[in-house]
Amino acid sequence: MRKIILKTAFITLGVVIVLAVAAFGVASLCVPAAMSDLAYSLGMEAISSDYAYQEYERSGDLAYLARSFELAATHGRDEQAEERFDILYASDGFADLCAQRDAQIPPVVVEGEQITYSYRDYVCGLEACVMYRLAEDAQSRTAALDFALSETDASFPSGNPVYVLATEAAGNADRAFCIEILQALEEGDFAQDGCYQTLVNILEVFVDEQNR
Repeated sequence: MRKIILKTAFITLGVVIVLAVAAFGVASLCVPAAMSDLAYSLGMEAISSDYAYQEYERSGDLAYLARSFELAATHGRDEQAEERFDILYASDGFADLCAQRDAQIPPVVVEGEQITYSYRDYVCGLEACVMYRLAEDAQSRTAALDFALSETDASFPSGNPVYVLATEAAGNADRAFCIEILQALEEGDFAQDGCYQTLVNILEVFVDEQNR
């Protein structure tokens, strides 16, 4: 009798598991937006990225395409991030999306100074880092820097793409590339105050330390 009860219990459990997996699969196909939110809330950012991309393909909502790119770029999925950014960047609605996000980002007060960040700077900085990580030679790394420079305003605002890329390069102890960034900054037509001077100082110290 006990064996029958156990067998019945295991069968029931198996059925429940199969139904749960089936339900998960149906939800994945029908409501990828909800699945993306659920995966993100559970700390499964990489999976959330894929569901967000599925939602973009289903609805055409650029917000989900942007989300899928951001998560892929920040969780080591550079190939997918590259592909998704290309679509986002070429989209007619990219500028409008950036404007909407800018309106949602509150300014940050640092040492009494109010700093405003740009969403376009953020995603383009991420893309520059993706290009840098995918680069297989010096020419490809220079292409990443050229992109960052082209997307950085002359006022050199906080969190701009060049700043983000320089942080990535320094984090990788890439002295040669940091020197290249320094040279590009010196040759560029950027406002040489605030964020600019901070970055130059950091890069100079880093390069000197690496040279010892």
